[in-house]
Amino acid sequence: MEINSIETIVSTNFNQAEDVIRKDIENLLENYKIELKSLSKMIGVDHVWLKDYMNGKNKLYDFFTNIVNSGENSEESLKNSNIPNPSHLCNMIFMLSEGIAMVNQDDRVKGVIDVLIGEFEISYETLAIYSGLDLGDLQSFMNDTNSVSCEKKYKLAVASLFLHYLCKQPSN
Repeated sequence: MEINSIETIVSTNFNQAEDVIRKDIENLLENYKIELKSLSKMIGVDHVWLKDYMNGKNKLYDFFTNIVNSGENSEESLKNSNIPNPSHLCNMIFMLSEGIAMVNQDDRVKGVIDVLIGEFEISYETLAIYSGLDLGDLQSFMNDTNSVSCEKKYKLAVASLFLHYLCKQPSN
């Protein structure tokens, strides 16, 4: 296969992906009432770049073509750029527009608890103390989310989310 054919295929796929990304962003703006400036902060993308992207002035494909053709260290250029990584951008937009509805609330809380345990090695006992619950209540929730009351779920969700927020803060 010739290089020109490959470039055409890649360009076409990128353009189709960009159409989907733009449509999903429009969905967030229209149906979720998220302002573009807020969205840029939420997904970690420069506001001016995102505005130009939505107006069709910027394309992810053009950015990556320029990086590759310039001969620069691509990884370093990506880190220092205000242009988003396409996979990160797609994932964030998808999760905001569709992904949240795909996972029920109880499973989201369990997911946060799994991160606290797996990544930060916080014990069930510690989570129970922060939540103001008995250890048995926490264990019951993890085994069957319907086994505890909504009040206990709420306490567990608030404590878990706050701990996750504190633990995930970037170091200065």
